[in-house]
Amino acid sequence: MNVILNDRFLASCLAASLGESMALPAEGMTPEQIKHTFGKIEGLAARPESDTFYALPAGSTARQTEAMLAVLKASRPLPDLQGFAFNIKDSFNRFQMLWPKSATFPWPPFPDEGHYTFAFALPAAYRLCAGKNSVSDIADWLKSLSPVSVVWQQGVWIYLRLLSDLFKTDAEHFDRIAFVQKAMEYADEAESHFPHDYKMKRRMQLTEPLLSQPLDVVASACGDINNNADNVLAFVGSAFFKHHNSFEQALTATTNLGGTSGAVGFYLGSLFGALHGKSVMPDSWLGKLKVKESVEAAVFNYAH
Repeated sequence: MNVILNDRFLASCLAASLGESMALPAEGMTPEQIKHTFGKIEGLAARPESDTFYALPAGSTARQTEAMLAVLKASRPLPDLQGFAFNIKDSFNRFQMLWPKSATFPWPPFPDEGHYTFAFALPAAYRLCAGKNSVSDIADWLKSLSPVSVVWQQGVWIYLRLLSDLFKTDAEHFDRIAFVQKAMEYADEAESHFPHDYKMKRRMQLTEPLLSQPLDVVASACGDINNNADNVLAFVGSAFFKHHNSFEQALTATTNLGGTSGAVGFYLGSLFGALHGKSVMPDSWLGKLKVKESVEAAVFNYAH
């Protein structure tokens, strides 16, 4: 199990970075703007200069991957908020072109509204699946992080619980209906552990009846996939439900809807890697990922 888990954990982190890299060029755009600029994004492409973002070459990643690397470095063995702050601020200072041009560094250390910091879930899911921490341990750790928002805690909880399940699921026996049921169950858990805010579950309840609808309908229900944490995660879950058998199809479909595409690509990719392992990623894409060796080293150092 440990060998399989380590492989799935590495694949999840790599696929997250690859998903972000695929989605970067479309970030902040509408579907109409994407069509006008690119026609259709079907692989790794350069991000053009805009009023919001700096230009980046194809195969680049940005703040979601930097957050994940900062989280892994700050995990002893679970992520520490102070350590994360040190690591992410260092990245922010050295690689400002990876953040929006207007980004600042507030406290808590979650620039850009904090949605990408759901990367805290990755090492927690790994340890939960490995039996190194109990569900109660993970809840106590997440409660100890302060100051953070309730919505952020709920989102991390739902995401890590689903990741932990996917790490140990045989892809051939994946049940997408059960996946949705588990997500709603974990939303109830999240509210019991981190009460007094109901945005996350309400957004999930709104999107659940739309799972049979086209993905652009779900995107519209999620604020055209804006930065709100509940919109990002609800849309990611819906996209995984629809396209869980095809990494390329899922990333192409979500990327060309724009919005907060970088975050969507990151979290969506992580779910694919967790369920399918490294083989789910096209070699032609993975070979162009500029941070591949950095991610592999960070995961190895953490898991060993």
